[in-house]
Amino acid sequence: MNELRRDRRTLGGAAAAAAPAAFLALLLALALTGCASANRAALREASTRSAGAFAAGDYGLALELYQKLYESDRADGKIVSSYASMIEDVKAAADQAGAKGGYAAAQGIYRLLADRWDGFSALARRLPFKKADLEAAAKDCGLAMCERVFRQEVGRGDCAKALGAYRAAISEYPEDKAVRARYIKGVAEIAGLAARALEAKEYAQAGRTYALLLKNAESFEGGIGTSSESAPTRESLAEGIRACALALTNGGLAEYRKGDLEGAIAIWEELLSFDPGNAEIKKAAETARAQLGKLKRPVKGGSRNGRGGR
Repeated sequence: MNELRRDRRTLGGAAAAAAPAAFLALLLALALTGCASANRAALREASTRSAGAFAAGDYGLALELYQKLYESDRADGKIVSSYASMIEDVKAAADQAGAKGGYAAAQGIYRLLADRWDGFSALARRLPFKKADLEAAAKDCGLAMCERVFRQEVGRGDCAKALGAYRAAISEYPEDKAVRARYIKGVAEIAGLAARALEAKEYAQAGRTYALLLKNAESFEGGIGTSSESAPTRESLAEGIRACALALTNGGLAEYRKGDLEGAIAIWEELLSFDPGNAEIKKAAETARAQLGKLKRPVKGGSRNGRGGR
């Protein structure tokens, strides 16, 4: 009987001790359920707002909303998965923009992702691309924009602006061989335009192009393009300028000897447009202008018949 009483007391004590533990477990379960519910609500809100920002083209905000949620709970699988999906969607938007020729927009998105890479680098294994891929894609977009501007300016006949199209890329990637090769290819093309103009006896145009290249020779000396194109040498450019100057010098002299002073001056002014330091031609043009001025000056007192005239 005594043993029975002792067993009952032992069981009662165990039950009493188990009751608080069960209660704590229940509270913990309820707390976890509440947290999970709060996380789901936060994820739904972030997903909705992020989708709206993405649709509006505000990719920075679309990523930021998930970034904040991710920083608050990096262990939540759904948050991590949703954030990774948004990052991929933003990358896909850049790819699509680039495929449609929207290089500036695409470059901006690639750079946005590259700049924010450290914030989600822990998700890198979930992503099908790396930071280096984003940086390379941004560079390719920049070069595509350079090429587009280059083509537009060459088509307009503005070789100075065509060369300037690559200036920003060269400055941003000074050691990049691919960028330099694209620039050299453009330089070689412009040198070819000058050679064809010289062959067609368009001496002023050819001379101005050769002079432009010589002025910028430091930026491309010794360079090789993407194929077999080589940058022109200073010597070849100077030779081109001399050939154009000689042709225009002779052309102006021919007009001068015929008595066409205005024609001679016009030709020599074209020469001076690319060879302004040519002292000989400056003097010849000044002489022709002075002679032309005398010819155009009215005779004082009018004309007289005979000696005294009446």
